[in-house]
Amino acid sequence: MNAQTPIRELPNNQEAEQALLGAILVNNQCFDLVGRIVSAEHFFEPLHREIFTACGKLISLGRAANPITLKDFLNVEAEVTTDLKVKEYIIRLATEAVSPVLARDYAIGIYEAWLSREVISTCTDLVDALFERGPDTDPLAEAALLEDRLAKLRAERVGASGKAAHGRQYIDAITQAMQNRKVNGVPLCLPEIEKVISEPCLEAGNLYGLLSSSGEGKTSLMLQMITHALRKGHPVIFLSYDQTAEQCIRQMAAQEHSIEARRQRAGDLSEQEMDKLTRFAQWIDEQPFEVVKCVDHSAGQLVSFARSFLKRHGNGKVPLVVVDHIGSVKPEDRRADEGTKAKDINKIFKAGAEQTGAAWLILNQRNSYGMKRDNPRPISADLFGGDPAKQAYDAIFYVYRYMKFFEERKAVAASDSDWKRIRKVFPQAVIDGEQDIAQIGAIKVRFGNPGIKENLIFEARFTRYRSENEEQQPAMESML
Repeated sequence: MNAQTPIRELPNNQEAEQALLGAILVNNQCFDLVGRIVSAEHFFEPLHREIFTACGKLISLGRAANPITLKDFLNVEAEVTTDLKVKEYIIRLATEAVSPVLARDYAIGIYEAWLSREVISTCTDLVDALFERGPDTDPLAEAALLEDRLAKLRAERVGASGKAAHGRQYIDAITQAMQNRKVNGVPLCLPEIEKVISEPCLEAGNLYGLLSSSGEGKTSLMLQMITHALRKGHPVIFLSYDQTAEQCIRQMAAQEHSIEARRQRAGDLSEQEMDKLTRFAQWIDEQPFEVVKCVDHSAGQLVSFARSFLKRHGNGKVPLVVVDHIGSVKPEDRRADEGTKAKDINKIFKAGAEQTGAAWLILNQRNSYGMKRDNPRPISADLFGGDPAKQAYDAIFYVYRYMKFFEERKAVAASDSDWKRIRKVFPQAVIDGEQDIAQIGAIKVRFGNPGIKENLIFEARFTRYRSENEEQQPAMESML
């Protein structure tokens, strides 16, 4: 029982490191081939890190990297072993180099060994923290740090995957589309959204953004999208920093059955309405659907929630993961600027979408800058993190309700020039109070025309959107 656990060497592949460095020394083009897979920090041997770094600097300057040119940037007289100096070691790497064709495979081997070391180190840190815990230590909070680190490693792995056979993946996607006669994704509740993002659905593995200000109805539209996805049998998890499950279902019921949330809260219902709501609640409980009330959770923890949900509720259809909203997600560094926070968070969400095969929809609340423009229609600068934040998204669309901004401008209009600007920006139907028109448009699309804009009608009484040519929302009875 007193036998000591043997000390195990950390995972490493020094032979692959030597082979890769040799391939780079004899053919500098290999460096560009493997540069998106490995960096100096991924090498286990410190000398190999120095050689790789020096090669990279020379090659980036357009100069050759070989045993001769490296002499000026390394301590070549230092000893590798008692009978081998650095300058001799570099020459040996070059002379014993194997085919550069295998350089990518060497790089992947180096990266995977580093990844294993990082996971071991992260888990060891957690174990040490729990063994040395104090009275105020929260074990789950310590575990959250592990989740964050693993999520970040997953995101980095997606970026450095370097996988081959891209052509085969492309053909597989086309073949699947031909077999299904449709794109593999989550169907959309309104055709106007399809037109705006130039996609027939929210595609599996993609990251989407929905932008609007508080009170414009982005949550209403999102809940309509969730209900439609559930109708079609798709699993949905809603990671909410704002609404509870009860609040969500109350609003969904109002949208589906035209029973105002106000009356539901007050219990001001007929027997027929109560029967409809009961059947709707029973239907909800039968669906692969969860609302997770988030508080101070990080992007990594949200990905963990989604992965756990999909293990329990995956049914072969593309899942939908919704986050409301990105500005409430706990950042890795609270002191960082919004742009850095958004970039880091979205990088993890994008990796989560690709690895889970789900469509992710991230709600963005507009910052205050755009609200002050004469024309308050959303632009990319209004995103959380500003224009650079849109990089990780596959598509971003917005909801812009004219009535909200018209009422604000109307309340402070004091001159003819003020009214002139109002009439220039807002539709006459809104000014006359005839319709609560909302415009949806795209801030970013991967394919198609980003300038497409469509109008919807917002029915404030039931907090739902409908097409302009649609008289009323279809009833849900046929589904129940």
